[in-house]
Order: sequence, then structure tokens, then C-alpha cells
Amino acid sequence: MTTPVLPFAPTEYSREYFNEYNRILTLYFRQVQSGGALRGTVLNLSGLPTSATGLRSGDVWVDSAASHVLKLVP
Repeated sequence: MTTPVLPFAPTEYSREYFNEYNRILTLYFRQVQSGGALRGTVLNLSGLPTSATGLRSGDVWVDSAASHVLKLVP
């Protein structure tokens, strides 16, 4: 996801400026809220639960009895 560049404010009130600003912010919030691929170079999952008890389907937990294997709740 690319973060939109916000325009600089004009020296005087401009309806067109505010409309464009709102359009860009709306676009950004839609991008933030939409699902999609997650990419990165480092992932640190600290403080994970050690059992699936009380978790929702799709949540991650670490099975320390199985050499710290990550598991998903079905």
C-alpha cells in the first residue's frame, strides 16, 4: 500500500482544496481497512498465548510442547 501524499494548504480557504484533501484521506482509510497481502523483512510475535483456549478461529498461538510451533485455531 502506498501512502497518499497530502496537498499543501492554500493561503486562503478553497473548497476545491478541502474536497481533494477529503478524497485523499478517504482513499487512504479505505486502503488501511481493506485486506490484502502483508509483506515485511522482520516479524516478531512475542507474548503469544500458549494454548488455543478462548481464542477465535484464525488466531495464532504457540505450542511450546511441540518445540515452539506456531498454530492457528481452526
